[in-house]
Amino acid sequence: MHRELAVNELPIRNLAPLPPTRLTRGQIPPTNRWYSGLVFGSPHPVFPMPLSYMQTGQGFVFGVPRVTTSRHTISGPAVTDIDVNVGATSYRVSSSDLASITIDMLNASGRVLGKVVLAEGVPYVSYTAEIAHDVVMSESFSWRFENCATATVEGRAYGLVTTGAFAARTVRLAAGQFVSFIGFPHEPAPGRTVEETITRLATHAAYPVQRTEVTASVHDTHVATAVRYIARENGPVAVVRMPHHGPTTDDVLGHYSTVSGTTTLTSAKNFTWVTPRPREASAHPLTSVPAADVDELITLITADINEPPRAPTDTYYAGKALYAQANLVTLAERFQVVGAAEYRTQVEANLVRWLHPDGAQRYDHRFFAYDDQWKGVIGVDASFGADEFNDHHVHYGYFIHAAATLAHHHRDLVPVMAPVINALIADIAHHKTSAVVPLLRAVDVYKGHSWASGTAPFDEGNNQQSVCEALNAWNALAARATVTDDQELFDLATWLLALETQSAATYWLNIDRDDPVRRGYKHPIVPLVWGAKHDYATWFNGEPSGLLGTMLLPMPTPVAHVAADADRIAENLDDVLGYYQDFDTEHGDYLLMYQALAGQEQAGHALETVRALPEDRIDDGNSRSWLFAWVAAHTNVN
Repeated sequence: MHRELAVNELPIRNLAPLPPTRLTRGQIPPTNRWYSGLVFGSPHPVFPMPLSYMQTGQGFVFGVPRVTTSRHTISGPAVTDIDVNVGATSYRVSSSDLASITIDMLNASGRVLGKVVLAEGVPYVSYTAEIAHDVVMSESFSWRFENCATATVEGRAYGLVTTGAFAARTVRLAAGQFVSFIGFPHEPAPGRTVEETITRLATHAAYPVQRTEVTASVHDTHVATAVRYIARENGPVAVVRMPHHGPTTDDVLGHYSTVSGTTTLTSAKNFTWVTPRPREASAHPLTSVPAADVDELITLITADINEPPRAPTDTYYAGKALYAQANLVTLAERFQVVGAAEYRTQVEANLVRWLHPDGAQRYDHRFFAYDDQWKGVIGVDASFGADEFNDHHVHYGYFIHAAATLAHHHRDLVPVMAPVINALIADIAHHKTSAVVPLLRAVDVYKGHSWASGTAPFDEGNNQQSVCEALNAWNALAARATVTDDQELFDLATWLLALETQSAATYWLNIDRDDPVRRGYKHPIVPLVWGAKHDYATWFNGEPSGLLGTMLLPMPTPVAHVAADADRIAENLDDVLGYYQDFDTEHGDYLLMYQALAGQEQAGHALETVRALPEDRIDDGNSRSWLFAWVAAHTNVN
């Protein structure tokens, strides 16, 4: 069954009211986007890189954030350097794609005055008039250069390019004319003067970006991603290259200091980058468990499968339980443990209970339905705001992994689980235009990672902390594609996994501490990434071990591609363990699994600690058997 059709087969439920949305008719609510804060409820700033942007009662304000670094936070909040009054009384997002949005500015009668285009990575905001009217700026611009007027606000340089009639603080636009507002780099490219930088960038801003197109290709060793910026008259486009995009040989125009690090402004309307291809859909290397540890492991498996499988009623904890139980089934069957078949039967029953397409007619909870207002699949019971579309990729990745794992040696399960599993995949990763679910709901292709909040009602933009749960989602898609022989899904999963892996390493787990932006930040990790700040914090607790553990759980196979070298793993662990060198702390199990990635010797030390780890330090998405098998296998990896 086609995944979009699977969504249509679900019953309809509306769990949470849809907030007021500023959208043109027929658009799908854009949850989990960098710009979601503009659309839902009261408007909040957004951060399309390298600018900040916010709607006002009459227009918009924008600027280049001023980054400050402290011991625990790198912050670049929205600024109001340039206030642009277009005479609007309201606005709506009229179109969007994977890297840009178009915002209609409306007058009191609802007529469109003009359209703003914001494109990720583009350092100018362009406004094109639909009808003749004046645009008034809060600052006076002076025409000091041949093709650009400029203004300076608290040391920041801004530019203005227009086809309208310019007069210091006013631009008169006729229908079809535009004005582009530029936020200039903090420093010019080496060998270029400030004047050269201003005039070059003004040349680009004279061709406003209209929309973007994204393409990707999967190769043996890497994936390639391209964002094509389509500008007026097919003109040039200036785009910021972030650290995860890698170095460039493109025409460099300057550099910005951002919360994500020092970035490079390039001239590149076909913006491309290459990301290493990680190992996807790989089972844990169970065959690598040393023979000397097998008997001990079998004893642990026997104890674990003799406990009745837990069956929580909410989507997050139910998914985690099923993930852990499916992994236990794999272990029990691999080592032919007595009782494996009976345990599989219980786990399959728990999973299939969630996956009845008509669950809403059968049960009061533990089923999935379609919300025709939010346009997506919801679980009953929802948790952690999932009814408002928080964390769907996080929650559903666990279910998809469990389904793929159980079906790996039991292909008869595939058709039984297909309708709802296909609907879950469509909800988080539909890659075609659809009227029932959004395109790649949580994925920010330009920034290379997911966003967790459905409506992003924050002045810091959207955010994500559980980056390895995102990796788990894309790895689960690849595993599902493997058991269903779906090459298209496999390639999509490989691409998403490669993007998220690269960004997880760059912005969460292995940050470049030598970047000038990060001087003064005293930690080697960033647990919580926002549009406007990188924060040494989590949503749920301040326990240092939880800061790293929350990023790592549930330790899916691709974590190995994020883990870097032994020294960095040791540094990250030292930062959060403090006095708990015995790992008797929150998420101690995942920290031990992480330590095992540092090499055979470190894995050997971790295995000894695993044996003594208290039961209450094992997460509900893990088990002592899986923890032991993971660590033991890494003592035997060449």
